Amino acid sequence: MKKYYFNLFIALMAVMGFTACSSDKDDYEWATVSGNQVYFSNTLPSSYSISNNTNSITVPINRVKTDEAITVNLSHTDATGFFNVPSTVSFAAGESKANITITYDPEKVAYDENHKDTLKIASEDYTTIYGASTYGFSAMMPSPYKSLGKGVYKDTFFGYTTSVDIYQNTEQKNTFRLYGMFKPVDDGNADEYLQITIMQPGTVLAEQTITEEGLIYYDDTNTGYHHSTYDADILICHPYGFTSTRDKSMWGYNRVLEYQADGTPGEVQLAPFYYMNGVGGWNYSQKDGVIDIVFPGFEKKDFTMELEYIGRLTDSNDQDYAQSYITMGADLESVKYSVTELDGDPNALYAGIVDGSVEAVEITESSSVNWPLDESGTYYLVAVGYAGGEEKVADALAIRFKSSHEFAPSFEAVGIGTYTYAQFWEGDDADLVISKSSADNTYRIANWGYGVNFEFTWDPATNKCVVPEQWTGYTHDSYGDVFVSDLPSYSDEVTYDDFPCYYDPETQTFTFNLIYYVSAGYFGMGPETFTVQWGAPAAAPRKVTKTLHIGHLATPKKMVKIPGKANLNIRRR
Repeated sequence: MKKYYFNLFIALMAVMGFTACSSDKDDYEWATVSGNQVYFSNTLPSSYSISNNTNSITVPINRVKTDEAITVNLSHTDATGFFNVPSTVSFAAGESKANITITYDPEKVAYDENHKDTLKIASEDYTTIYGASTYGFSAMMPSPYKSLGKGVYKDTFFGYTTSVDIYQNTEQKNTFRLYGMFKPVDDGNADEYLQITIMQPGTVLAEQTITEEGLIYYDDTNTGYHHSTYDADILICHPYGFTSTRDKSMWGYNRVLEYQADGTPGEVQLAPFYYMNGVGGWNYSQKDGVIDIVFPGFEKKDFTMELEYIGRLTDSNDQDYAQSYITMGADLESVKYSVTELDGDPNALYAGIVDGSVEAVEITESSSVNWPLDESGTYYLVAVGYAGGEEKVADALAIRFKSSHEFAPSFEAVGIGTYTYAQFWEGDDADLVISKSSADNTYRIANWGYGVNFEFTWDPATNKCVVPEQWTGYTHDSYGDVFVSDLPSYSDEVTYDDFPCYYDPETQTFTFNLIYYVSAGYFGMGPETFTVQWGAPAAAPRKVTKTLHIGHLATPKKMVKIPGKANLNIRRR
């Protein structure tokens, strides 16, 4: 340690000695400053908080020389015209500081709009090189939001669930902001927050007055998901902005589902258009549960209800019943249900159950329910779930009923053919017998898939084929029974014009646009073919050993996979 201080002392002496050897006369001449030396203090704030209750900002300007009264010209660079800045500032004799008042129109003040300006001392004779001759600042009225905590955001279109930060406006308590909801899909352009407002009765939107409680409004908001095919970002948009859903009667799926004791929402659902500007999008405005938001502190109730048609049941008296099962969520207290007449209106039946004009059966736990039916055709099982005396959920199930008393059609072999699998299995299956119903245009391919019949209808007049939902014969270890149908039968978002099923007489080939799916999602979708040799002997086809192998089954794709161009037919208003 002593050696260290000794060396430091020697070093200091060397520096001192060098200084002593320099010129005795300093050649640098200090600049002299004269005049009033007007400047902006370097302690001025860079930003101001403004409000619509005030109309001005005060900015001080300083000077060094104070023996005379002066007036100094000012300029500013606000291109928007928001600020009104005096063109001069005047100092009285003896004053070192003078204030200028910058005004603005309070009616033009809006939350989170940042207004910028730069002041400048325009009279250069009064400036000084030792002080700032310009002063830049910004002014904004910050939104009055307070944090409510973490919530849960679920988007079934993209297929993800994530946590979000939820804030409430302290002045407009029915307005909320959600932060972080687009992180799972954001490619970099997502909006910072999604703002939702619970519209009150009397609110006017799209020239329509709101009369219903709990409807939700939100501005177009960029999810940040960039669709590579269309080179456009996907927005979520409120239905009011589109021609087909501009009327307020179409906004009811955007609503508060439950409130908490303090009056804040507990659960909210949004039913938006997913839209790409200049391209088109997907209409989810008339669906429940598309976007579900659970607010902090809310314990979500299970008011779900599932309706399942099990099949026809015939008793010892030859009475047919439509046997169904109603599964009630844990927090539902009761369900009232009824069945329409043949080809009846499910909406009218729902209204009758709610207002009591229709006699309905009530159950208080998940149950099998049987309804006597005599004729074949389509009926609807309509059920309404209740808790606390309030309606919580409603659903309708189409029952395609076949009476046991009707003549059962026979099937006659009309040829053999080769089926080419591509979407779930891969490969060809030859010598499959095709038969036709004696009652209608229903065809049946025997020993298809995992040894089951494959049925479809084909109308030669229109050349249209329909493949209804049916079991493939295969049961997945993790996901259960695997079903198949054509795409339009699976989803009402597409049509047979988009994904046709048809017969080509030149090649004697049926083309089916199919989708293979389970309750959790789907494995594959696209065309498969069946090439027919009509009239070929089919009485004793050779035994076929299937060599098909199942494709990717580890994780089924989401049912909400984004569709292609075929269904981008939405028009903005």
